[in-house]
Amino acid sequence: MTTRVRSVDWTWIVLISMTLAGVAVGEGAEPGFWVTLAVAAIAALKGRLVIDQFMELGSAHPAIRRLVSLFGLLVPALMVLVYLFGPQIAQLTTLSRA
Repeated sequence: MTTRVRSVDWTWIVLISMTLAGVAVGEGAEPGFWVTLAVAAIAALKGRLVIDQFMELGSAHPAIRRLVSLFGLLVPALMVLVYLFGPQIAQLTTLSRA
C-alpha cells in the first residue's frame, strides 16, 4: 500500500509540475507552431499519466482501454490540427454561409 501511495503522490507532483510548465509556456512564449506542439505534448503526457495512474483501466476490457488511450492522443493531435488549419476548420463548421 505504501508503494502505491508513493507512486500516486509522485504522479500527482509530476502532473502539477507539467501544468505549471504548460502555463509558463502558454503565457510566456510567443504564439507559434512550436509552442502549440509543446503544449500538445504536455497535454498528451498528462493524459497518459492520468489514464495509467488514476483511471485504473488495467482490468477493463481491452477495447475500452484502447478507446481511452486513443482519446488521450486524439485531443493533443486536434490541438495541433486546429493551430495549423484553424480558419479552414472554422469555415467548415460555421452555421452561416456568408
